[in-house]
Amino acid sequence: MNTLYNPLFVSKMLKSYIFDINRLKNLNEEELRKFQDKKIRKIVKFAYTVPLYHNKYKNDDIRPRDISGINDIKKLPVITKEDIRNYYPKGIISPKINKNNLIEISTSGTTGKTLPLYCDMLDMILWFFWYIRILREYNISWRKNKLTIIGDFANHTIGSGFVYRGLLANIPNNLFFKNIQWLNTNDKPEDIVKEINTFKPDFIGGYVGMLGHLALLKEKGYGKNINPKYIATIGSVLTNPLRNLLENIFDANVFEVYGATESGTIAFQCKKGSYHIMSDLVYPEFLKEGETVKSKEPGKMIITKLYGLGTPIIRYSAVNDIVAPLYEKCDCGISGLLIDRIYGRDDLALFFSNGRALLPSSISDIHGRILYELKTNKVKHTRIIQKDLKNLEIQLVIDKKLDKDKVSPEEIFSILVDGYHEKVGKDVNIDVKQVKKINRNEPHIQTKIDKSSFKIIKYV
Repeated sequence: MNTLYNPLFVSKMLKSYIFDINRLKNLNEEELRKFQDKKIRKIVKFAYTVPLYHNKYKNDDIRPRDISGINDIKKLPVITKEDIRNYYPKGIISPKINKNNLIEISTSGTTGKTLPLYCDMLDMILWFFWYIRILREYNISWRKNKLTIIGDFANHTIGSGFVYRGLLANIPNNLFFKNIQWLNTNDKPEDIVKEINTFKPDFIGGYVGMLGHLALLKEKGYGKNINPKYIATIGSVLTNPLRNLLENIFDANVFEVYGATESGTIAFQCKKGSYHIMSDLVYPEFLKEGETVKSKEPGKMIITKLYGLGTPIIRYSAVNDIVAPLYEKCDCGISGLLIDRIYGRDDLALFFSNGRALLPSSISDIHGRILYELKTNKVKHTRIIQKDLKNLEIQLVIDKKLDKDKVSPEEIFSILVDGYHEKVGKDVNIDVKQVKKINRNEPHIQTKIDKSSFKIIKYV
C-alpha cells in the first residue's frame, strides 16, 4: 500500500513540514541541546532493536538507559563500514520494521565498493524538507520558483532511491513537483545544458564537476537561457577559483551543501557564508587520536544521524571526512554548530614525505585549474595512482570529440604537473599520461602507501 494513504504517516509529514523546517531558527542553543538529548535517547533505544547495534552495545555492557543525552555519546562504540557489511541485510534493520516499507540504497562506491543501507519513506520526505530549509535561507520557493536538480540517479544511489523509487513513485509529479527538473549527473554535459536551457530555472543544484562543465559550455555560447539566481554545489569540495568561475559565468550566487549518503544532509552555507551543521538532524564529532579537536583544527568526523527508521547511523566512522569545526556563532539567526573548513576524505588522500597528506580539497584545486585556467572540459575521466612517496601517475581520458578545442593534451599535462609540484614539491615525479579508458567502478584515487604505518603531521 502507498505509504501516503496512511493517515498517521500523513499527519507526521504535515507536522514535520510545519514545525521542522524552520526549527534551527526557532530554537535557541539551550532548546536545541534539549532536543538533541531527546533524539539521541530515542534513536539509541531504536538501535537496540537492530541486531548490529544490539550486539555491539551488549558486548560493551551498554543499555539504552545509560544514554541520557548527547554528553553520553562517547559511551557508545564506533560503527564501521565493515560492521554494516557483516550484518547486511537482516542485521542492519529492526525486526519491528516491515522491510517491505524500506528502500535499499547504497553509497557511490568512490573507493571501489558500495555500502548498502535501508531508509524509510519518512526519511525520504524529510530529506526533501531539509532541502526546502536550505532554499528558504535564500528566499527560494520550492512551489513557485523553477528548480533544476542534477543528482546521481544511478540505480543504487540515494538519488534514485529517494527521488524515483521514493518521492516520485508515491507522490504525483504533476501535482507537487511540476516546477522541478530532475537531471542525471552521469549524462553528457552537452545533453544536460540543452535540457536546462529549455527549462530556464531560477535555481540549479548539482555536482561541482558537472557545474564546471556547464559553465564552460555557457561561456562558449550554449545555454543562453540558463540564468539562475542561485547555484548550490554538492558532492565535492568547492574551491574558491571554481566558485568564482561559476559566479562570473552564470552571474549567480553560489553556495555549498554538504552531506553523505549514510547521514543525509550535514551542513550548508547561509547567506553570510558560514557553514551551518544541521544540528537537529545530525550530531558530528571531530576527533584526533580520540580527542575532540580545537576550533579550526582538522579532525576526523564521526557522525550520528538523529532520525529515521531504516539503518541507524550512530557514531559512524566511515564517512572518512577531515573537517575543522568552528566554535563561534554566526549572527544569521541559525542555531547549532559551525564548520570552518571541509578538507575531504582521508581514505582518498595521497601521502608524501615529512608526514604530509594531500586531501581531496587540494587535489580538486589542482585539477580544477583545467577548467578555470585552460577553460576546457576535454578531460572526461581521471585516475590518480600513487606508487610511492616520490612517484605519482595521473591517467586521463581525453574527449576526442573536442579536438577542435585549441587546448592541447600537453597543456593539460603541464598544468597538472605544475599544480602538484606547487603542493608537494618538485622532488616528487608526476607522470601524466593519456589513456583510452578508465574503469569507473574502481577507485579514482589509489595509493600504495601503507596508511596504517604513515603518521600524518600536516594536511597540505
